[in-house]
Amino acid sequence: MKCVTTALVVMTLSAASAVAETPVAEVSQLQLYSSFWQNLHHFLYVSAWATRPVVPEQPRLAMPLPPGSDVSMAPDEKATWDHAVTVYERDFASRDLLFGQRMTMIKLGLVDRDDKLTGAPYDDELKTLLLSAAPIYRKYWWPAHDAGNRAWIEDAVRRTTKYAPAIVARLTTLYGVPWFGRPVRVDVVRFGKSQGAYTSNNPTHIVVASSDPGYAQWSSVEMLFHESSHGLFRKTQLAIEDAANRAGKTPRDLWHVVLFYIAGEVTRQELAKDGVEYKP
Repeated sequence: MKCVTTALVVMTLSAASAVAETPVAEVSQLQLYSSFWQNLHHFLYVSAWATRPVVPEQPRLAMPLPPGSDVSMAPDEKATWDHAVTVYERDFASRDLLFGQRMTMIKLGLVDRDDKLTGAPYDDELKTLLLSAAPIYRKYWWPAHDAGNRAWIEDAVRRTTKYAPAIVARLTTLYGVPWFGRPVRVDVVRFGKSQGAYTSNNPTHIVVASSDPGYAQWSSVEMLFHESSHGLFRKTQLAIEDAANRAGKTPRDLWHVVLFYIAGEVTRQELAKDGVEYKP
């Protein structure tokens, strides 16, 4: 995945008044969070997409909302929430959560923020919008979303812990780089990108949607090592691209295909040693 620009990273990491959030769980330097602000941001993005008609053969950048996501609100709450969704539809929905302008900055700017978003590197409009939508999201959706996230985290970490040492050892040998020397943040959101998970680099920051059925059970193990591999794969990616260039070939995203294969096959093989049948 593409790296975020240095300017955005510096802007975000230097923002003042951050508060340390507590991860729900940790495995092999991967710290998994169920963060209120990350979930609100992604839910507004998905809700904005839900207002758009489905157009055949036109890709959608967000997951669909499941039936029953609509709730009955007081008129003033509905007006505030609908306004927030409208702004997200106008300003952000057409931007990919990973590659779209400012989207990584917004995501990173929500890390370790207090209830007032103190120090968040946003303009007043976005900050005010999030603060106005926050109590409504907290009242109607957050308890269920947080519970779903935590259940997914508990299951994923339980499955991953036993196999992580062997998988990490094999991946780092194949990639020719050491594993992460400091914690990597994994933000678990209930709904998000159409692909379910995505990773930005510098710093490595993973987001995964816990409601995505493709990441249930043993698939959660592969997903964690696939996404974390994005932070370790640059050396291998450059080698693949160099070999392709020397051969006069320009295969589209071959490096990502290779990453998919390595993470999936290593996970499958390690699970198989324990009698677990898994198909990547």
